[in-house]
Amino acid sequence: MAEPAYTVASDSETTGEEKSSSAFPEIAIGIDIGTSQCSVAVWNGSQVELLKNTRNQKLMRSYVTFKDDIPSGGVSYQLSHEHEMLSGAVIFNMKRLIGRVDTDPVVHSSKNLPFLVQTLDIGVRPFIAALVNNVWRSTTPEEVLAIFLVELRVMAESQLKRPIRNVVLSIPVSFSRFQLTRIERACAMAGLHVLRLMPEPTAVALLYAQQQQQMIHDNMGSGSEKIALIFNMGAGYCDAAVTATAGGVSQIKALAGIATGGEDFLQNMMRHLLPNFDNLFSSRGINEIKSMGLLRVATQDAIHKLSFEESVQIDVDLGN
Repeated sequence: MAEPAYTVASDSETTGEEKSSSAFPEIAIGIDIGTSQCSVAVWNGSQVELLKNTRNQKLMRSYVTFKDDIPSGGVSYQLSHEHEMLSGAVIFNMKRLIGRVDTDPVVHSSKNLPFLVQTLDIGVRPFIAALVNNVWRSTTPEEVLAIFLVELRVMAESQLKRPIRNVVLSIPVSFSRFQLTRIERACAMAGLHVLRLMPEPTAVALLYAQQQQQMIHDNMGSGSEKIALIFNMGAGYCDAAVTATAGGVSQIKALAGIATGGEDFLQNMMRHLLPNFDNLFSSRGINEIKSMGLLRVATQDAIHKLSFEESVQIDVDLGN
């Protein structure tokens, strides 16, 4: 079957809200776009149902590959090998970069990713590029995210057999107002209208309240108020919320979040292994970017092994 043609509006275009002329009733999908992975869900009338891609996966990698004229994301395109992430043609972590200026420490730490991130350090949007046929192709975090959202939308439309235009997105607590507008901009470029941007702990609190309501119903009791701490640690952000739940109704008492996650642990470990990291990779050339990627994969594997092993030896050939 031929791949669908993806259309992403330019970041400079003015995209108005589309008026649906479809005979299908309007429905909305929920998207949890993580720094490293994502999922799509829909309410089927009785419960939340997670949608699957063509490889029968409910959880998909958050990346876009710029190997050819038509870029493809982790929804429809599967990496032949993890080392393909080191080619410079794969852009990921766009959730960490979107809506940030080039003086932001998070942007500077992203220079260690295996694609090109350049800054002028004057408070403007950072320059990112993917390596396509040995030529750097300039793009923006909004465009990369929009390409990825289009694939998610097409996947949902294929399964639900109807056009999708409305979306609810979960977002980190620490997102600034400008980051929220850039997320909305990426959705508009992908042809999606944002109904709500929901803090990630709030989404978990809703699920918790639903489970509590079901327990109360099953036990035929009134239920007492329960205080819960919801802790969400992802690859790019860490969020926490305190909720009070009674009678199946959950109230958010407090929300907090920071832009620290597994990506920071990974980069700190890379610097621990290679103390002269910044000097070795200061030129950010193609060979240096690939070497950074090799070290990244080896370090990531070691961190995973440390979940069940007391010590791990890391062997990686970085050339000189």
